[in-house]
Amino acid sequence: MPEVDQSKEVKVEKVQEVEVEGKVEEDVSEEWLDVLGSGDLKKKVIKPGIIDSRPVKGDTVIVRATGRLENGKEVDVHDELTFTVGDSEVVLGLDMIVPLMDKGETAEVYIGARFAYGSKGLPPNVPPDVPLVYTIEILDTSPDVEPDSLPIPKRMSIGNRKRERGNWWFNREEYATAIQCYSAAVDYLDDATEEYGDEVRDEVKPLLVERLKALNNMGAAQIKVGAYEVALKSLEAVLRCQPNNVKALFRKGKALGLQGKFKDAVTILKTALELEPESRLIHQELARVREKAREEAESEKSLYRKMLGIKKEYLQEDQRYPVIKSFPWREWFVLFVTLLVLLIAYKYRDLILGIFQ
Repeated sequence: MPEVDQSKEVKVEKVQEVEVEGKVEEDVSEEWLDVLGSGDLKKKVIKPGIIDSRPVKGDTVIVRATGRLENGKEVDVHDELTFTVGDSEVVLGLDMIVPLMDKGETAEVYIGARFAYGSKGLPPNVPPDVPLVYTIEILDTSPDVEPDSLPIPKRMSIGNRKRERGNWWFNREEYATAIQCYSAAVDYLDDATEEYGDEVRDEVKPLLVERLKALNNMGAAQIKVGAYEVALKSLEAVLRCQPNNVKALFRKGKALGLQGKFKDAVTILKTALELEPESRLIHQELARVREKAREEAESEKSLYRKMLGIKKEYLQEDQRYPVIKSFPWREWFVLFVTLLVLLIAYKYRDLILGIFQ
């Protein structure tokens, strides 16, 4: 893993006191702090912040962040990046380093590839398996609050941010992290005081529509990690409100098929196909499940035959409809020729005896 050149010193001026709540640290460390002891996550303070103002898990932070490759090229720049600490909305290195920074602090942070964008990179700017060096400033922090204490527009904004981040992780095939984001989104996009149905207040309906999107996508991610039972619960929550949601029906049918419940899967997929008959994915999944059902039926028949000790050629249907190849033609032909020879020998016995006298 390449290391950041520590020989270059960062020159900073002594920080002056500013009129803010809390005291500002005056000491600037010019040494790298190896957070994990492995060299994969290191931090160096450029400008200190307010003492004892570090965010904790669940707090919302706004940061200014500029990521660079080791050659200095800027590749991941955010003027105002908002995320909840510990909710997997950003790469792991940023999620881990922010709780070690004070509000108002600016730091240089080295993040190894496995805590940044990993083996997939971030096309087209971040190649696979490369570390990044960030300059990070914490602009603002706010404490964790219960979702139901927020106004609906604010909950919508936060919930959609988390859902969209879940989509980003899903597209990177990092499904477990996507599930974390979707789950957090559902918490903000729910209204525990409301029941689904026609009686839902108009201002709540858009919130619940977004919630169903998060649940639907979470079900897809849960299928990807093999959590079929919880996936079905997520998808059934969607279908209770939107019985004709084709995506939810397709994913439910797929989950049932992966559980080996082929008959149920066929029923659900046929319903989805009636709603969207041109869908190639539904046609393919339905064909796959039907083939699995046929193979299962054949396997069950074979098992029954073995259990009962019955050979296939002596089954009732074979006796009812015998095939020609089962008739012993060869044995009958030999017997016929033998009888014919004996009959000829008997008829011309005198002649034959005269020949041998």
